[in-house]
Amino acid sequence: MSEKIAVVGDSAMATGFKLAGISNVFVVARGQEFERKLEELMNNDSYGIIIVNELYLGGIDWKLKKRVDTVSHPVVIPVADISGKTEGAEDMNALIKKALGFDVSKK
Repeated sequence: MSEKIAVVGDSAMATGFKLAGISNVFVVARGQEFERKLEELMNNDSYGIIIVNELYLGGIDWKLKKRVDTVSHPVVIPVADISGKTEGAEDMNALIKKALGFDVSKK
């Protein structure tokens, strides 16, 4: 089974991922529009990875935030926008460990 990658964020982020070859890119505004799109993608079994603008996650509903933080499929990966990394962001190893159940960086 092949799973899709989705990107949800602002236009600058969308442009970068489109140039990298990702076709499922959604430009949304912060707030409710972002929350609706994120929930829609998380409920769609064809997506395995959802890349989101890290700043957009800060203001979402607490129930959705809890789901994002605890669900292992699809993996929601927050990516910093042009301003850089924000505090409290998980690193890539922690996200992979959450999804797979073990740390792939340890030998």
